[in-house]
Amino acid sequence: MTGAFAPSDVPRVSVIIPVRDRRALLRDALDALDAQTYRDFEVIVVDDGSEDGSDREAVAKPIAGRSVTLLRSGGAGAVGARLLGVAESCAELLAFTDSDCVPAPRWLASAVAAVDDGAELVHGPTMPARRVRPLERSMQEVDYGLFPTCNIVVRRSSYDRAGGFDSSAGERWRFRRSDRAAGLGFGEDTVLGWAIARTGRVEFVEDMLVHHHVFPPDLRETLGRSWQMGAFPALVREVPELRRTLVRRGVLWGTRSRVPLYVTLAAILTRRAGLVGGAATWWVLHRYRRSVRKRGLAPLDEALAVPPQLLIDVVQAAALTSGSVRARTLLL
Repeated sequence: MTGAFAPSDVPRVSVIIPVRDRRALLRDALDALDAQTYRDFEVIVVDDGSEDGSDREAVAKPIAGRSVTLLRSGGAGAVGARLLGVAESCAELLAFTDSDCVPAPRWLASAVAAVDDGAELVHGPTMPARRVRPLERSMQEVDYGLFPTCNIVVRRSSYDRAGGFDSSAGERWRFRRSDRAAGLGFGEDTVLGWAIARTGRVEFVEDMLVHHHVFPPDLRETLGRSWQMGAFPALVREVPELRRTLVRRGVLWGTRSRVPLYVTLAAILTRRAGLVGGAATWWVLHRYRRSVRKRGLAPLDEALAVPPQLLIDVVQAAALTSGSVRARTLLL
């Protein structure tokens, strides 16, 4: 480790946070870490080419009595930033969260307790910081089996034994080819989590809570992320256990179910004119009830929110169909 601590001061946990141009959100994340009830940890912030002063914010004040270690990954992307953070860390436990996340006060205490009880990797619920309105973006993970890097703690020995984060996963699945998306990664955390789970003990800890920031509506961004779902079939092919967890948790056939869309398309393709209208009505009502209603919108805003939701369905269905063909693994 090239950081500032003598061997006697080596912390038990290294918390690694990549950041790019999220100064205000990073401050919230660091303040949440400073409020942790567990105190034997260091924070490593890896700045990935910020231009808004995120690097200066990272080292503005100590966290849990230790100076924050600032590294620079030069625009390598989030995966490269995390890999650099791991390489320069010194603790026996690696904790990962993101600059748009706020860990609850007992996040680390709950994780360390589970590790001390024998777990090799622990993860917990990630919930939106507030109610998400249509087209807003946040993240929710409740033991889906994805092991997102916004909320995991892993023994370094287990991380090394599993091969760490595979930065080439997205490219291996013929995905994320644009310069804008390069280095963001996809599925490397899921592959790591299941590699550890197959041979060791993994725990989902309810008290290990992280709140994820809610970003404002951006249809272009949402459609881009919807198209990225085309990598899921290849991910499921590589991690077959994932299909079962996604179905069990309702991710594939729950709130975002696209069955009404597929029925509508089948009716159109088979020229069943009498069925098209009914199927299309089912699709519209399903999306309204599942994605729009109960979001606290005025009636007009509810009506305006439905068409973009239908467009998102179409893009996701096209991405998953294309990805299923490429991966020779059906995932719709």
